[in-house]
Amino acid sequence: MTDPLSGLDALAGRLADIERRFAGLHAGLDDVDGTATDDTGLVSATVDATGGLTDLSVEPAALRSGTADLAKMVLEAYRRARAAATAQLDERTEGLDATLGAGLTELFGKPGDFAALGRLEEAVARLGALDARLPRPPA
Repeated sequence: MTDPLSGLDALAGRLADIERRFAGLHAGLDDVDGTATDDTGLVSATVDATGGLTDLSVEPAALRSGTADLAKMVLEAYRRARAAATAQLDERTEGLDATLGAGLTELFGKPGDFAALGRLEEAVARLGALDARLPRPPA
């Protein structure tokens, strides 16, 4: 059984690491975008990190396709651009979810592990006892 307080310390260290990685990720989100064309190459779309459309280019020849086909070209280019932006985000965030999940599993066990409730209650009780010993500001 993992000691709850040492488990919490390990989890706090992981959270700090994740926070540092997210800070670097947040700073680099402006650099994330995706650009793609449809199958015909007549329509090109660019999206930002959130999937918002930032640029759309339509070749004059695409206009001769009719509105229904043009709409399909635009949607295809947009979907491909979103996929490209998502791939960049996935690459930059690889491992962040696994790092946090592993820390929680080590501390509280796997789903259905009811012994984890006892460890959680013990950790909360110890934290409460530590909090009670901390000096309080003057009234």
